[in-house]
Amino acid sequence: MSLHVPADGLLQTHVTWNDVEMDLQRVLGTKAKFGANREIKDIGDMKGFMSKVAMIQADWEIPSDETARNLPDRVAVKMSSELALYNFSTLVGKDEWDEEKIMSMTELVKKFHNREVDIYRIIEREQPNCPTVNVLALEEFTKLSPLKAYIISEFIPNLHHIGMHETIPLDDIWGVVDGTAAFSAMGESMSEEEKQKSTGGQIYIEEAVKYFFDDQSPDDMRKNLVSLLGVAFEDKVEEAMDIFDLYCGSPVIQKNYSRVSEFLGHKPVLMHSDIWPYNLLFSRNSENKLEFKALIDFQTASLSSPGLDVACLMVTCLSKTDRRSSQSALLDRYYSSFCNSLKHQNSIPYTREQLEDSFNLCFPAAVILMLPFIISFSMKLGDNIPDESQDKIAGLIEDLVTVHKLNVEKFPRFFH
Repeated sequence: MSLHVPADGLLQTHVTWNDVEMDLQRVLGTKAKFGANREIKDIGDMKGFMSKVAMIQADWEIPSDETARNLPDRVAVKMSSELALYNFSTLVGKDEWDEEKIMSMTELVKKFHNREVDIYRIIEREQPNCPTVNVLALEEFTKLSPLKAYIISEFIPNLHHIGMHETIPLDDIWGVVDGTAAFSAMGESMSEEEKQKSTGGQIYIEEAVKYFFDDQSPDDMRKNLVSLLGVAFEDKVEEAMDIFDLYCGSPVIQKNYSRVSEFLGHKPVLMHSDIWPYNLLFSRNSENKLEFKALIDFQTASLSSPGLDVACLMVTCLSKTDRRSSQSALLDRYYSSFCNSLKHQNSIPYTREQLEDSFNLCFPAAVILMLPFIISFSMKLGDNIPDESQDKIAGLIEDLVTVHKLNVEKFPRFFH
């Protein structure tokens, strides 16, 4: 048995109805059981790559000797699994990963899940001003439980899902900026032992390139970009792909991305490291405006330079126009929110100038890591790709070239 072979549990994982029921009974202090009309729905398809996510409708049957109570009728269960990696692999390359590649990810998947469990426990203790899901139960991988690990949380209804090919209006992004900054500031209250145990340290970008990209990836992207943007954009695509080749093929640059904070002269800080629309939960209010409900998925939390999360947010969430026009304002807001969220105001770990330098250094890496997903989700729309999606991709290609050139001029040592 393994995490990458379908099992007979919930959504083909090793987690069972009984596991979830018993955990909820313990946490909620009840003897109620799931009823005959219990239901399960996969709500995580292509929204996560190291887990299966289910919505469970409990249909509680409350014992006659127990006082009627307000038990949650629906919960979300995130079950650590490699099954989604088969679909994920097609987003960064033309072929699914073979079994050997999937098996090589097993220990990484387990490590990431346990880190997320640790982060949720720290969030519960520190209560940062960052909206996230209300966690009910946390189960991690152990020697006694090597195949089942999961997180049960309250289900947030009426969510409005935003695709990677879409954009979030600038007016609706400020809550995300504030929440992401507050999460990062929480790291300043963590012990050094907690930072090492619950994060991947400073090697996130270096490791992401190693695990998820291969020699074929740039060629696949060239073809897809020309297909999306047209031959008139071919020269700009070639220029951008030369930069893609440079970053993915240079161990020196990848190593330097594990030392950005050292390079800029500040200590590393807590980063979410995976800011993109599927890890941001929104609903719509009565005025049809987006309301930020929760930041989720802390599996790849890292210790890095602060520009990483801001760069990922701007790359994946904003239109070309909003990203270019609001960059300075977004960096100002992020820095202000980070400083205001610190419990000890006299120990700010970096300056506003260092944040901007960090953003500029991290922006090309964020484009390289996130663009394959934006392209793949856009191409799944076939001939119905919205103009805003094409404009978003074209803008990222243009800005990748521009920012890289500025970085080479300002930070030549970073590239040698």
